[in-house]
Amino acid sequence: MAVIGIDLGTTNSLACIWRNGAPIIIKNNLGNPLTPSVVGVDDDNNVIVGEVAKERLISHPDKTTAEFKRTMGTKKIYPLVTNNFSSEQLSSLVLKKIKEDAEAFLKEEITEAVISVPAYFDDCRRNATKQAAEMSGLKVERLINEPSAAALAYMQKHGFEDGTYMVIDFGGGTLDVSMIDSFDSIMEILAVAGNNQLGGKDFNEAIYKHFISENSLDESKLTAEQKASIYKTAEICKIALTETPISVMSVNIGDKNYSLSLDNNSLIKIAHEVFEKIGEPIKRVLRDSHMNVQELKDIILVGGSCKMPTVAAYIERITGRKPCTDIDPDTAIGIGACIFAGMKNRNEDFKDVILTDICPFSLGIAIQDPRTMEQIMDFIIQRNSMLPSSKTHKYYAAHDNQTGLRIQLYQGESIVPSNNIKLGELNMNVPPTPLNAYIASTKLTYDINGILVVDVTTNDNKTYSKVILSQSNTMSEEELNKCKEELDKLRFAPSNEEKNQLLIARAERIIEETLSFERQQIIDFLQSYKMCLAAGNDRDIRILTKRFTKFLDQIEGLDTGINDEEEDLL
Repeated sequence: MAVIGIDLGTTNSLACIWRNGAPIIIKNNLGNPLTPSVVGVDDDNNVIVGEVAKERLISHPDKTTAEFKRTMGTKKIYPLVTNNFSSEQLSSLVLKKIKEDAEAFLKEEITEAVISVPAYFDDCRRNATKQAAEMSGLKVERLINEPSAAALAYMQKHGFEDGTYMVIDFGGGTLDVSMIDSFDSIMEILAVAGNNQLGGKDFNEAIYKHFISENSLDESKLTAEQKASIYKTAEICKIALTETPISVMSVNIGDKNYSLSLDNNSLIKIAHEVFEKIGEPIKRVLRDSHMNVQELKDIILVGGSCKMPTVAAYIERITGRKPCTDIDPDTAIGIGACIFAGMKNRNEDFKDVILTDICPFSLGIAIQDPRTMEQIMDFIIQRNSMLPSSKTHKYYAAHDNQTGLRIQLYQGESIVPSNNIKLGELNMNVPPTPLNAYIASTKLTYDINGILVVDVTTNDNKTYSKVILSQSNTMSEEELNKCKEELDKLRFAPSNEEKNQLLIARAERIIEETLSFERQQIIDFLQSYKMCLAAGNDRDIRILTKRFTKFLDQIEGLDTGINDEEEDLL
């Protein structure tokens, strides 16, 4: 059975497979490579995923949700009509959609995948991603860091040249920066840094707030639909600025039209805080890898937000190096994930390629500082340690006649244990031990699959071992199966009706954005189209679908004027 690579993104997701010496991008049921990471519920309480759901973000904001990747591994709940979903459950619905579309595209069953995650995802978020995959029916033994996947895609295109590369992956919701050393077909990760709460979404929000301010709108008096319409138009404006020097936002609120003209210089001013945050992990990864930016062979940009000219220009300004932008930022991660799947399956094309990885966060235990008697972290495995990593530290009795020992394991960079993520603990008895005498050794082992093992050997030669998983996120097998059963019970909109649903959702969205005569025209056409679908005549549906599409294209100014020969034959 095929193993696919999946880029599970904040904004869009993508599947890819390595076949016959090349990556093949898997198209979804609508024939598109990218599936929006959006989930919703339609008017019949069917679950909808992807482009149809994205179109309904404006017209049905209470029934649609997006950007849930940002809260993976947390307790956040997203209410959709009568159901409540966690980030993992919503992600599993996206993965389920991708799995089904891939099976239809490849005409074979898909049971396993390699999924990309931000390099700076902690243990909670990585486990959450694996759980989402399991709930969708996918086996995931390996995750790959997104910048590592991007580097594989770059090397596949340019060849595995020796040198040190910085990979900047700036997507819709996360920013990752990695330093990668390539030599003799070995790709070694030197350091990673990032921000799980920074992405293209932040530019959208900056434009959104600027629009409201410039038009003197009272945000508290706007409806959810009006806010969604402004936000959507802000995103369209941002995207337009990747190709044009100036873009104009225009939004109808009530019976009045509001507008805003924006260029890239203006964007830099209103989103200056976002740009400043981009520079922080770049500087950190250079410090952690002890590299000077001039020593780099190349700086590689991937992720949808790197298509923005202002982002590339900002990175060039702070680094003094013109970054490489010749690989598709939308598909690079998915291609890299499928290459990694090929490496995992020992594909002949990659038999000589080795990819090493590192631990993106520090792991250690809480100890008592003998000077201040405060709890502090003892970092056993430092962040950026190469995986697999195994380190041992010795410990000594904190008080006289100590007979018990508690090992509390944490993940994070703060010296204060409570500021980090607690992963678990072990409790054990020891023979009465004098103050400052040797009491135990603790060994932490962390492998490339994200499995962490703690081994404690006490002074009476007894050994205690435990596989540690994050308590805040881990489900039992019973809980996981129950959750999967609940998701399986959800009714999904029929895939053969997806194109029709997308057209209806698009029309509903445009109705929100237009006024008077045009709005009534769309409403009339929409009602006629729904009646045609209800009648069920395939030929009539096919003809009216083409006409309705062309009509909406004209409304949005998208009509190319090219004759559609197929329509003339109907």
